[in-house]
Amino acid sequence: MSPTTIAAHLSLVVLMTSFSVRGSPIDIDWFSPLRVNKQIYAPVMRDLAMVLLEPDDVQIVHPTNLEVNMTVRYPKAWGCVNITFDSTPRWITTRPDVITLCSSDVDGGQVHRSLPLYFNTTSIGKATVEVRLEYNGTRCSNSWLRLAVQLSPALTTTSDILGWIYTISWDVSFLPQIIHNWRRRSVVGLSFDFLAFNFLGYVTYSLFNAGLLWIPEIQAEYFDRHPAGVIHVRLNDVFFAFYGFVCTCVQIAQCFALKREVGQRTSTACWVITGLATVAVVASCIAVPLAPGFLWLDVLYICSYTKVIITAIKYTPQLFLNYKNKSTAGWSIWGVTLDFTGGLFSLIQMFLLAANYDNWTSILTDPAKLGLGLLAIFYNILFFVQHFCLYREEPKCIEEKSPPKTKDIDPIMRF
Repeated sequence: MSPTTIAAHLSLVVLMTSFSVRGSPIDIDWFSPLRVNKQIYAPVMRDLAMVLLEPDDVQIVHPTNLEVNMTVRYPKAWGCVNITFDSTPRWITTRPDVITLCSSDVDGGQVHRSLPLYFNTTSIGKATVEVRLEYNGTRCSNSWLRLAVQLSPALTTTSDILGWIYTISWDVSFLPQIIHNWRRRSVVGLSFDFLAFNFLGYVTYSLFNAGLLWIPEIQAEYFDRHPAGVIHVRLNDVFFAFYGFVCTCVQIAQCFALKREVGQRTSTACWVITGLATVAVVASCIAVPLAPGFLWLDVLYICSYTKVIITAIKYTPQLFLNYKNKSTAGWSIWGVTLDFTGGLFSLIQMFLLAANYDNWTSILTDPAKLGLGLLAIFYNILFFVQHFCLYREEPKCIEEKSPPKTKDIDPIMRF
């Protein structure tokens, strides 16, 4: 299309809009060039038309029929418009399939109508329905209905209860180590690398959970990318992440205040790994306004991947330290037991939610929670083996095996 033709068509669009705004009975079909080039006048038509759904986010129990109120606005000069539907997946049907609305009054102005829509569900799961207002085959406005059809409210209640059980287990699991250190007046036998990894892990995990639960813009980005997805983050997940961060800070403070052995410090490898992970998160934040298609949701995913990677390696220094000392005296087995319980119930909750909505692939959309549960179970089994099988006969005190020179070293330099 030549520039002259485009300019002429745009002039017609401006003319059509000005007449419509004044309420003149102008029919868009009078502009025959615009019927051929719908991509030019479609934006103007979208400004003149509107379709809204109330409510637009619904949770129901299968099998149930749903009634939603629809509000439609369009110029009277258009005469008739069609309301069409498109669902993903296609186990939601509407009655009727297509709605045609006509206005006998073409003297100008706007048509405002409200009418009910009826939806039938034939399956469970998460689904979206697009409601489109079309005129002359052109989509002028659209609205979305997000529908969550669950198998049983009892499964939702059970998953919530399990969520708080595993949250309490994980929360309480921090306390035995803190109490263990305080009673011994020592952190000998506790890996400083483990604490450094834990600190970074709970910072990134807090960002991921809080962002996905409390920021509507990020939730919208999630559902745009996963229309039938399930957000597995709950309030208990956010509480646990914040609480874990605070308790880790308390344990780090104990490392400065309580006794430790000579040479007990954070390793260079740990500093390098945590530094690279921090740079990756910061770089992803900078990339959001610069890289098209890179969203804040992707930043949260990087935070979750960081948490999973940290969890995958954070227990290794403690396992090696136990092996080196041939003892688990500096490591609280009660904390390990509670950590194992939390990981187990976390996985059970995820599978219950997936079963309730028949959406098993949604488990993979929360890699942090899935990885956290699996890795907690795996490593804690290894700690059980060390404590109950390999090193049952422990020396009276690990400190006896180390030189008692601790006060001559600057605490800040030793961490």
